[in-house]
Amino acid sequence: MDTSNGSHGAGNGFSAAQRELEVLRTELDDVDRHLLEDVRARIEVCTRIAKVKRRHSIPMMQPQRVGFVQDRAQTYAVEHELSPDFFRSLYELLIRETCRVEDLIIDADGSEPEGASGPSGRGG
Repeated sequence: MDTSNGSHGAGNGFSAAQRELEVLRTELDDVDRHLLEDVRARIEVCTRIAKVKRRHSIPMMQPQRVGFVQDRAQTYAVEHELSPDFFRSLYELLIRETCRVEDLIIDADGSEPEGASGPSGRGG
C-alpha cells in the first residue's frame, strides 16, 4: 500500500477513497478551467471598456463602480455562506489588474499596448 500522500487508509477503503478523490479533483480541475477562462474574459471586457473611456476622455478610475462591484461580491458571499473578506480581497485583486490594463490602454497612443490583453499579458 502506498501511503506517500500522508493518508493511512487500509485496503479497499483506501482505493475507494483515492478513486473518489480523483473524481472530485477532476471536477475541481474543470471548475478551475472555467474560473481561469472567466477571469480572462473579464479582463478582455475591461479592455473594451478602456477603449471607450479613451475615445471619450473618461477617467479610468470610477470609484462608484468599484464600490458597487465590491459590495456585490460581498453580498454574494454572505448569501452563499462564504467569506465576505475573501471575496472582497479577490475583487480587490481583479480590480487592481483591470485598472492596470485600463491604464495601459487609456494612456496608449492609439495602438494596442503590449500585455493589455491576451495570454501573454504582463503581471503586477
